[in-house]
Order: sequence, then structure tokens, then C-alpha cells
Amino acid sequence: MKNIGLYAVVTGDIVGSSKLTTGQRSHLLSVLKSSFNTLKKILPDGIRAPFEIHRGDSFQGVLSKPEAALRVAIAIRTSLRHGFETKQRRNALDARIAVGIGPIDLLPAGRVAEGDGEAFRRSGPILDTMKGDQRLLIRTPWQAVDAELDIECALLDALINRCSGAQAQAILGQIRGLTQEMAAQEFGVSQPAVRQRLKSAGGRAIEELCRRYEQLIREKEGRGLIMTENKCRSL
Repeated sequence: MKNIGLYAVVTGDIVGSSKLTTGQRSHLLSVLKSSFNTLKKILPDGIRAPFEIHRGDSFQGVLSKPEAALRVAIAIRTSLRHGFETKQRRNALDARIAVGIGPIDLLPAGRVAEGDGEAFRRSGPILDTMKGDQRLLIRTPWQAVDAELDIECALLDALINRCSGAQAQAILGQIRGLTQEMAAQEFGVSQPAVRQRLKSAGGRAIEELCRRYEQLIREKEGRGLIMTENKCRSL
């Protein structure tokens, strides 16, 4: 009996987008598209269906490497916070993101809007359940994993919600795999400045959260705790 691979469906929408001016909405699209291009560089072989933008403020994409989903969510959120610098951090632009992990039954020609399967059903519906300052939820086939990830996502929200634009840029650089020296050169600041931004933003804690998430997903994949092939139609 052959195991079916897991995918991650990442669904999101922009918080407070209705308050944006026409010019700001245009800038939003530019920032979102830039963040998706960044994801292609981070995961050159890990995106099963490219991210698509719907109605100007919603988006969805499919990853063939579900262990990368947390870093993807962080990259999108920090891109928004950096791309829309504000004087008051509570007014920074952010996104609600729901990640659903599981098999995919249908994804014709890689068109995410026509996709179906457990990963899709875990992603889209939970986006509407998010309340208050909640910005990230992840649902997997394993209840114990979900319970742990709820706590980790809450901690991550607390860290990202207090990031300044400059700190978000530093976290994004970390997600991209830049060294502090490389980031300093790209950002036009000193290496100590990058180090301080990462420290203030909780960069080490965020990296540890990412590693723990990756460990959880890889362990489950390695044990083959996935649905059987007869539940999957042709992708």
C-alpha cells in the first residue's frame, strides 16, 4: 500500500484592507507579489501551485513541502509589515493566514482555485474562525500536533505583532537565509544594527519555533501516518 504525500495549502487575507486608499491598495498588490516572488526563491522546488491573489486582498497557494509552511507564513507577514511602515506598530498591515496540511485530491494544471482535498478543507474554513489579534492557525491530520501548534502560533503572533518595519525586514532576511553581514549590506545598515533588530524582534525564538514546526511535520511524514492511495484522485 503506497503512501500519499502531504501538502500545505496556505490561505490568507489582509487585515483592514477595506480602509486602504486606492493608492495603498495598489501598493499592497505590489508588496504581495514581491513576497510571492521571494517565496519562489526560498522554495524553488517547494511550491506545487503558485500563489494567486483574489479580490485584491485574499491569496492562496499550495506547497509540496509542508514543513516549509511556517516560514512561508512568516515571510508573507513580515513582508507586509516592512512594506507598509507605520509610526504606530498596532496600525501595521498584517494578514490572517490559515495553513491546512494533508493530501490533495484535485489540482488541475496547478490552478489553486480549482483545488480540492483535505488540505484545502483544513485551510479555507478555519480562516473565518480566527478572532481578535489571532493571525495564524495551522491544522494537520494530527490533533496532538494541532494542540502544540496553537500555542506556538499564539507566541509567534505576539512576536510579529510588536515588530517594527525595520525589525520585520530583519526577520524576513533571516527567513531568506541571509547572514547578518549579508543583510546589513542589502539593507544599507551595519551588522550590529541587524543583530539588534533581530534581538528586539525575537529572531532566535522565531527560528526555534520554525525548527520545532519542521521537526513535527517531518517526524509525522517519516512515520507514514498519511491517508491511503485509494482516497486520492489524479492530481
